[in-house]
Amino acid sequence: MAAEEGVASAASAGGSWGTAAMGRVLPMLLVPVPAEAMGQLGSRAQLRTQPEALGSLTAAGSLQVLSLTPGSRGGGRCCLEGPFWHFLWEDSRNSSTPTEKPKLLALGENYELLIYEFNLKDGRCDATILYSCSREALQKLIDDQDISISLLSLRILSFHNNTSLLFINKCVILHIIFPERDAAIRVLNCFTLPLPAQAVDMIIDTQLCRGILFVLSSLGWIYIFDVVDGTYVAHVDLALHKEDMCNEQQQEPAKISSFTSLKVSQDLDVAVIVSSSNSAVALNLNLYFRQHPGHLLCERILEDLPIQGPKGVDEDDPVNSAYNMKLAKFSFQIDRSWKAQLSSLNETIKNSKLEVSCCAPWFQDILHLESPESGNHSTSVQSWAFIPQDIMHGQYNVLQKDHAKTSDPGRSWKIMHISEQEEPIELKCVSVTGFTALFTWEVERMGYTITLWDLETQGMQCFSLGTKCIPVDSSGDQQLCFVLTENGLSLILFGLTQEEFLNRLMIHGSASTVDTLCHLNGWGRCSIPIHALEAGIENRQLDTVNFFLKSKENLFNPSSKSSVSDQFDHLSSHLYLRNVEELIPALDLLCSAIRESYSEPQSKHFSEQLLNLTLSFLNNQIKELFIHTEELDEHLQKGVNILTSYINELRTFMIKFPWKLTDAIDEYDVHENVPKVKESNIWKKLSFEEVIASAILNNKIPEAQTFFRIDSHSAQKLEELIGIGLNLVFDNLKKNNIKEASELLKNMGFDVKGQLLKICFYTTNKNIRDFLVEILKEKNYFSEKEKRTIDFVHQVEKLYLGHFQENMQIQSFPRYWIKEQDFFKHKSVLDSFLKYDCKDEFNKQDHRIVLNWALWWDQLTQESILLPRISPEEYKSYSPEALWRYLTARHDWLNIILWIGEFQTQHSYASLQQNKWPLLTVDVINQNTSCNNYMRNEILDKLARNGVFLASELEDFECFLLRLSRIGGVIQDTLPVQNYKTKEGWDFHSQFILYCLEHSLQHLLYVYLDCYKLSPENCPFLEKKELHEAHPWFEFLVQCRQVASNLTDPKLIFQASLANAQILIPTNQASVSSMLLEGHTLLALATTMYSPGGVSQVVQNEENENCLKKVDPQLLKMALTPYPKLKTALFPQCTPPSVLPSDITIYHLIQSLSPFDPSRLFGWQSANTLAIGDAWSHLPHFSSPDLVNKYAIVERLNFAYYLHNGRPSFAFGTFLVQELIKSKTPKQLIQQVGNEAYVIGLSSFHIPSIGAACVCFLELLGLDSLKLRVDMKVANIILSYKCRNEDAQYSFIRESVAEKLSKLADGEKTTTEELLVLLEEGTWNSIQQQEIKRLSSESSSQWALVVQFCRLHNMKLSISYLRECAKANDWLQFIIHSQLHNYHPAEVKSLIQYFSPVIQDHLRLAFENLPSVPTSKMDSDQVCNKCPQELQGSKQEMTDLFEILLQCSEEPDSWHWLLVEAVKQQAPILSVLASCLQGASAISCLCVWIITSVEDNVATEAMGHIQDSTEDHTWNLEDLSVIWRTLLTRQKSKTLIRGFQLFFKDSPLLLVMEMYELCMFFRNYKEAEAKLLEFQKSLETLNTAATKVHPVIPAMWLEDQVCFLLKLMLQQCKTQYELGKLLQLFVEREHLFSDGPDVKKLCILCQILKDTSIAINHTIITSYSIENLQHECRSILERLQTDGQFALARRVAELAELPVDNLVIKEITQEMQTLKHIEQWSLKQARIDFWKKCHENFKKNSISSKAASSFFSTQAHVACEHPTGWSSMEERHLLLTLAGHWLAQEDVVPLDKLEELEKQIWLCRITQHTLGRNQEETEPRFSRQISTSGELSFDSLAKHWPQGKLVWRICTQRSMLSYKVLSCLRKKHPTFP
Repeated sequence: MAAEEGVASAASAGGSWGTAAMGRVLPMLLVPVPAEAMGQLGSRAQLRTQPEALGSLTAAGSLQVLSLTPGSRGGGRCCLEGPFWHFLWEDSRNSSTPTEKPKLLALGENYELLIYEFNLKDGRCDATILYSCSREALQKLIDDQDISISLLSLRILSFHNNTSLLFINKCVILHIIFPERDAAIRVLNCFTLPLPAQAVDMIIDTQLCRGILFVLSSLGWIYIFDVVDGTYVAHVDLALHKEDMCNEQQQEPAKISSFTSLKVSQDLDVAVIVSSSNSAVALNLNLYFRQHPGHLLCERILEDLPIQGPKGVDEDDPVNSAYNMKLAKFSFQIDRSWKAQLSSLNETIKNSKLEVSCCAPWFQDILHLESPESGNHSTSVQSWAFIPQDIMHGQYNVLQKDHAKTSDPGRSWKIMHISEQEEPIELKCVSVTGFTALFTWEVERMGYTITLWDLETQGMQCFSLGTKCIPVDSSGDQQLCFVLTENGLSLILFGLTQEEFLNRLMIHGSASTVDTLCHLNGWGRCSIPIHALEAGIENRQLDTVNFFLKSKENLFNPSSKSSVSDQFDHLSSHLYLRNVEELIPALDLLCSAIRESYSEPQSKHFSEQLLNLTLSFLNNQIKELFIHTEELDEHLQKGVNILTSYINELRTFMIKFPWKLTDAIDEYDVHENVPKVKESNIWKKLSFEEVIASAILNNKIPEAQTFFRIDSHSAQKLEELIGIGLNLVFDNLKKNNIKEASELLKNMGFDVKGQLLKICFYTTNKNIRDFLVEILKEKNYFSEKEKRTIDFVHQVEKLYLGHFQENMQIQSFPRYWIKEQDFFKHKSVLDSFLKYDCKDEFNKQDHRIVLNWALWWDQLTQESILLPRISPEEYKSYSPEALWRYLTARHDWLNIILWIGEFQTQHSYASLQQNKWPLLTVDVINQNTSCNNYMRNEILDKLARNGVFLASELEDFECFLLRLSRIGGVIQDTLPVQNYKTKEGWDFHSQFILYCLEHSLQHLLYVYLDCYKLSPENCPFLEKKELHEAHPWFEFLVQCRQVASNLTDPKLIFQASLANAQILIPTNQASVSSMLLEGHTLLALATTMYSPGGVSQVVQNEENENCLKKVDPQLLKMALTPYPKLKTALFPQCTPPSVLPSDITIYHLIQSLSPFDPSRLFGWQSANTLAIGDAWSHLPHFSSPDLVNKYAIVERLNFAYYLHNGRPSFAFGTFLVQELIKSKTPKQLIQQVGNEAYVIGLSSFHIPSIGAACVCFLELLGLDSLKLRVDMKVANIILSYKCRNEDAQYSFIRESVAEKLSKLADGEKTTTEELLVLLEEGTWNSIQQQEIKRLSSESSSQWALVVQFCRLHNMKLSISYLRECAKANDWLQFIIHSQLHNYHPAEVKSLIQYFSPVIQDHLRLAFENLPSVPTSKMDSDQVCNKCPQELQGSKQEMTDLFEILLQCSEEPDSWHWLLVEAVKQQAPILSVLASCLQGASAISCLCVWIITSVEDNVATEAMGHIQDSTEDHTWNLEDLSVIWRTLLTRQKSKTLIRGFQLFFKDSPLLLVMEMYELCMFFRNYKEAEAKLLEFQKSLETLNTAATKVHPVIPAMWLEDQVCFLLKLMLQQCKTQYELGKLLQLFVEREHLFSDGPDVKKLCILCQILKDTSIAINHTIITSYSIENLQHECRSILERLQTDGQFALARRVAELAELPVDNLVIKEITQEMQTLKHIEQWSLKQARIDFWKKCHENFKKNSISSKAASSFFSTQAHVACEHPTGWSSMEERHLLLTLAGHWLAQEDVVPLDKLEELEKQIWLCRITQHTLGRNQEETEPRFSRQISTSGELSFDSLAKHWPQGKLVWRICTQRSMLSYKVLSCLRKKHPTFP
């Protein structure tokens, strides 16, 4: 059951199921089980794993055991008759001795215990009884434990490692062990549970979990016991759930009847109790015991635990201390180091299984609790037992607070209700975890149902199994739901889809398991993720790779039900390509794995297998594609190319089997082991084609291969033989021998029909094709499409291959489009290909169209091929698409005109049968026009004049207007837009009005409305209120035009006045009242004058009047307050009621005023009763002729006014009429007016209409508008840039720019330069905003404006863009931009310095011969201003190259003269030409070429040593040496290499210079070493040849130059890495350094310092000597000592042969400081070891005796300054002794110093002896024991030196005082040594 194990791992890897996944259930078959075996099983079964077996109790009591091992798969089974009550498989999960024979403990009918062992090998299932225990024996075991009961009930709680826990009589626990052989059963433990008396008979269920027994009583209690010693641990009152649920829900909880079963989770957190009322209760035990701590009876106090450490650990060991501190009351840790803290945290995390971090569970006091993973009953101390109480208390409070915050997670009780059913049901809990519970729910009618209960979300999910399914119980920690279905053992997974599960199984299991599951369940292979493939490759799992590749086959074959051909028909090619591209990462991964493992010998086999799988997959994909696809389109071809590229790459790793070459001669006989062929004698007389034909026709291909193999013919290969056979088929078809050709094809294994069709469609031989067409037509092999294709090809050949009539009239090509003679030059490709080839001497055959070509041509393509060869009379029978495309592609204007003319009359009375052309539509024109843009516009214009427009133009109104502008504009007599309608249903007038409103074209709209006399009566669009509200000026325009159309209607002027007021008051609706409210009193009064009835009716305010003219009298009174007389007139004072108001109107009031005569002025007002008969009856207005003639003040508007209003045509007309006609100097006037227009345009640069008007005005004047256009564009760029980068207001910025532009117009240079700077910044900013590449062609095009600005204002061209190109080394853009805009060469050359050195050289060479001719207008002026003498001089200086060469031939020493001219003209080419002349010196030519090729400053430096003139100078090796050193110092090696390649191409110096470049520029030291070796060989060859022939360049000179170069390379190294590499390169070639440094020592020094930050000073290379080396090493020593790197310092000292005394002493001193820093110096033993090490170190390093003695003397003095008692004197004595010892080692012993040391030693000894006696009296015995424990003391160490005795002898001989003192001391103190 590998699949079952993999499934379990994948399921557990998914983690707990969340709410989001509750809706997904996945059933799967794991093991198929025969139906007959299923029928013999009981209602439930129990699963045993490893090995797999299934046990089930039947209703009759028999025990059925079914083997599920791979060999049997349900076939092996046995039946144990029984009857049995109960059984349990042995738990062997953690058994030390795993067995392949599972065991089973069964409980018989008479309480008999039987242990069965099953042999499941080879598909069998044989049962053997290992042991049996009768009821009597069991009773005796109980009696022996002093428990007197009668055996009434028995339940097996556990069975593990031959031990079992039995629950007897519901109150006794018996722990027994079964013997291995014939021994008796032993009792491990037996005790009675302390159950309450009333509860013993009421127990209904028990469960043993991790050594804790849970007992469920029908009284509503759960009793919890420890099965190790029977301790009563706790109890749970199930009745409390009603109270808790009632408190939470604030209502009566649902009634739950008695409980029937119990299930506890493995982590002991949750218990689920099932009731008889189809409900279940989940109890969180941790929360329950925190809420009811009194129910937890067993609680240990940590202080009472025995303090004992681990065995074998000393009580003083920190491990023991740490162990005991865990049992202390408070948390404290002895070891506070970071390492210990991390270890503690790691252990806590690993061991903690708590729900809340570091919070102890309720069972913390059960110290022998089993771990969840174990299956035994051994005791172990858990980590939570050692959590200190202070931490426990604090975390408990935190937990309580956390639970208080959440509603659901903090509930102890959770209830699951199942709806009531009519039929009785049985609910059983299968398993429980901390998050979910799994139930089986049995209904008699429906069978079993699996229910998953989510304890967190309270959600349930059910899955019905049916009536024929059996639930399977399984042991283990994982919550797995097994069932036996009709097909076999299945697993139900919740929260996973099929693909998710298989992906996880692939990662956590194996591919073979996945493949097996897919096969068992009939699943198609899912898409496996690439990380599963990666894991499979890494773990060398070829089955995973194989499964992955098989799963990817589904990408190309989507459906397994349909045939492959159908799949490829329906699978689009782009989808195939996308699938292939998605496979690229996986193929890359496979190729990479093959490549890496191929190079490893141990992975060779894996690489070959992986290669085989991958190649098979790729070949199969290509094979399937080509089998079912005849032709590849673009997408399929790309996919095949991708797969083929991988095949080609992988073929390099295949094991190669090369074919034997035909011309190779074998050492063995070719006839060996080759059977003879019977027909060989006959075949030898035939040609090889005849042999192959005979062999194929007679089915003797193998014999033919053997025959050819004997003759070593290439036809021995089957592929070669088949190819020749196909040629024979083709030859037979040429002879019309279809029978033999068919026989050949059939015997070669081909499909005869398919091959003949293929030959017919792919051959270019007309005879064969026509022959096969005739044959295949008779057999009806062609489809209808193929028949039509054949007819079409015949028609094409007839048209194109017929005799061409030269006098044929070419009607479709008018003479003004194409000449007749040109027609013959441009015949189609088909014509040239299909014509008869008279040079075909082979068979005089014609070349024809391949039928397969025509098979792919659509109807449009076929007609396009036929159209050039048909007459115009036949055009009607062709499709309009093909014909229109043909005519427009050939620009056949005459026929196009004819067709368009007929198209415009197609809808007339004429019948369609009389038409000569096919039906033409607008769509055909739109989609098939193939002419140029000019003719296309001509065609569309002609159609538009007749009202025919393209749909695309009608949809885009601006394009539509553009088309109308080409045919007369929008204002013309007959506008062809009668049928125009928009999507909204508007006509053209409405849409054009809206367009003018959107673009604020007031003037155009005014003229348009006047032209077409549009009014609200004939154009309702003008009355749209929303347009009036959005554009108040539009309403005013409409109302004014209404007044002009009807002058007698007083209401119209009133409405116009309101519209005028609306412009002034845009926020409110315009009315007389709103005018008064806004303070426009006079405007309101004036408006009322135009209202019907005048002011009188307005004031009367009648109800039926228009609300717009109604005025509240009180409002009017308030508004007239500033005008008291008018107010009094309109509103007279109150009169008595009896007096009626006088009938006086305003006309009576003004009749006495001078200019106003109401009888004549207001006759059109109905309220004017004073009007006479001849008064005006219509409304007067400003355009009335009488008023204009009498009172108008006429003002003449000039061109500037119209330009400011954006009306260039009016401005031009006004200028012509008013000014130009009267001018006597029109040219000056035009120029002056142009300047004014230029200034107007600049001042209003931000208004496009004014700018465009000024540009148009200048063009109308005949002036160039480029300057204005450029300046306005520049101004707008600057404005945009400053607005983006400055915080000032837009108006302020705009005014500042306008001010600068006004100064620009005046020609101020400073302003122009400022604007140029702003323009450059704005251009860079604009490029950045547009996200354009900074240096690109798009960017360069934007910089064209800057260049134009500079040229127009006579400024030096901007070099900002060129400078950026140079800094970025973009030489191509640099050259293009400078050439495109004609920059001055001097400006370009000045920017070369910004390039990298390499590109600088190239560009200088490219630009050095550029003529300094004037390129700009400014330069031209300068040239014109030069005098003739200067021009003549410059002409003489710029001598032509050909003149120099011509003159050269006349000179006596021509090559020398050429060199002089080369220096003069700075032309290197002349030195090259000079070297070609006879007698030329190559060294001189080389020197001149280099001098003229480098920069001027370099050349000046190289020629600095030349005292005389360069013209008379003779160049020699000394000059070349100076040039060599100068250029190399400046790193101009490229020039040197090029020069030597030209003049000394075989010189060894070329190799050295190449080595120089490889090292200094490319860091390729490997290649450089090869070049250096090659140079050495060539130098040796040169030295050998020099003895015979004198060389041009002597070897000695070469060695000097090479020596200089090598030294220079060391000096030019920028890093220590480069210096080290060069020194390694030169270390074996020291002979090249004649007087150079010691390369070997420098290399060693560099190696020593390679990992340090210390660099070698280059001065040691330039001036090397032993003294300088030692000086540098001393400096390095000091830095190394400072950094504490003494080992490296010692190596440096050895290298430079420097003394190491100070180094060793400083190292010792630092070590002493380290001991003091880590507080080890205070330990006596540490100091003893240190002084001993010092002495040995001094001896090892052989330091001077004086330095060692001085060191010990100094330390003795330090010890004297800080005395600490007796031990300090001992230490001082030791140090003085060592000092004396080292002092005595000198060649000349300084006796005075030695005597001084002796004196100090004696004083120290005396003090030490005195202190010693006192110490004996006060020193504790314990410390005395330590001192005598064998450790070294200072005194004992001092006696260990034999040299110390020598010091004593010398001191004794030199001083009698010492002897006397010694004698006195010994007499007084006999114990004195």
